[in-house]
Amino acid sequence: MKERNLAAIDLGTNSFHIIIVKVKEDGTFESLGKEKESVRLGSGSGNYEVITPDAIERGIKCLKRFKGLADIHNAEVRAVATSALREAKNRDVFLNRALDELGLHIEIISGFEEARLIYFGILQGLPVFDKKILMVDIGGGSTELLVGQKGEIFFAQSFKMGAVRLTEKFFNGDPDRPADINQCSLHVEGMLGPIRRDIEKLNPDIIIGSSGTIQSIAGMVIADKGDPLPRSLNSYEFTDESLFKIRNILNGADTLKKRTKIPGLDVKRADIIVAGSIILQEIFKQFSIKKMVISDFALREGIIYDTIKKWEGKDEGPTHSLTNIRLKAIKSLFNTFPYERDHVEKVAKLSLKIYDHLSELHQFTGDEREYLEAASMLHEVGFGISHSSHHKHSYYIIRNSEHMVGFNFEEIEIIALIARYHRKSPPKPKHIEFTSIPMEDQSTVKKLAGILRIADGLDRSHQGIVDDVSCEIQNDLVIFKIKTKVGIDPHIDVWSAQQKRDLFEEIFSKKTAFVIL
Repeated sequence: MKERNLAAIDLGTNSFHIIIVKVKEDGTFESLGKEKESVRLGSGSGNYEVITPDAIERGIKCLKRFKGLADIHNAEVRAVATSALREAKNRDVFLNRALDELGLHIEIISGFEEARLIYFGILQGLPVFDKKILMVDIGGGSTELLVGQKGEIFFAQSFKMGAVRLTEKFFNGDPDRPADINQCSLHVEGMLGPIRRDIEKLNPDIIIGSSGTIQSIAGMVIADKGDPLPRSLNSYEFTDESLFKIRNILNGADTLKKRTKIPGLDVKRADIIVAGSIILQEIFKQFSIKKMVISDFALREGIIYDTIKKWEGKDEGPTHSLTNIRLKAIKSLFNTFPYERDHVEKVAKLSLKIYDHLSELHQFTGDEREYLEAASMLHEVGFGISHSSHHKHSYYIIRNSEHMVGFNFEEIEIIALIARYHRKSPPKPKHIEFTSIPMEDQSTVKKLAGILRIADGLDRSHQGIVDDVSCEIQNDLVIFKIKTKVGIDPHIDVWSAQQKRDLFEEIFSKKTAFVIL
């Protein structure tokens, strides 16, 4: 892998973060600098359905500064957004401005994917790879809990409770009222209750906390003890007793003005720290936590790690397969609805053969091969709901599944649509799910669905009669050369592929022919 610079931007509900690193040839990285800025993207939106115009302006201005920092270092940029943007109905306004004005493509990730990336970020900063950890990350809009060991994830869940969200929900006045504190605590307790037994069964060895709220609490603990604030909080520990003492201090400082004077507390967090500390207190109580270790590394470092792994995969060559984490995700979802396994494996094999032979035609250079492989493996999962409309149900299952770890929202939508169009009608203007994605993604879906339709047709009999396929391009004609099992008539499969070639011929502007070798 060649040496290059990479910038990871984490667009959180409360703060935006950037880290710029030099990625070395061996896949390791060293930091060139990091910045954070309190943007409050989710502030003032109430139910998080809308990002306010003021918040959009703050966010774009911050991204402009971050993009400038990345450009100084000639760094490639990967930007990932979490709770505020994944919930906002008007998120496209922000995403389009970022793309049009700054050339920044922003990925929206699920809460589960956010937890996974934070976990891998933590593993870069603390020597806990071999230990079973309970990870706690309290953000502005959501809280992520994960139990993992040696890179394996045993449990992960994202909760719609964060420091900003619960502040706006429960603390609208100044001073804070004891009744508001009590209601907030009960709310968090109710959110955590259903998973208490799951966490207890997993019996984690160590509890690790990351991100701003927990680091702020650690800062107050250190100040309360009269100790100097270290250059880094990484690996600092505090106990349940220290946390509960800070909670009492915060309850006593019942106005914003009083909280700004608490030693060790960042003034910018004074208005949201009560809600954030209540979340952490209830987590300690629910899971009987006695001690927490701080991680300075979180989502942004996880983005760096994940991106390096993707680069390493691409450096293997143009025919690299699904990365390990994505393949596990696909298999996990497939095993939930394990229909037609032999057929699915055959179609996936044929789809990828066609894709590889036609690289000069489709001209894809990114992760499109993985999208096709994923859609091929999952195109029949809808059978678990209905036979006649299983393509539509496959779309719904893929799009809404929590199993799709390693993919962002945009990628999941593309995969779901490819699977949806493996049969019946090709994309139409009345299909809102299709027309609502960017034109570039629409083209990707059409090209990959066109390939999948032919591959699916070539196993119409579900008997694996077609052993192999190769493709040859002759001017305006694509010839599919088919090898079949000896002594078995493949005419049904070939006929079916011919019936399903319409989308392929339309999107590639080529005629097709099928030759049995």
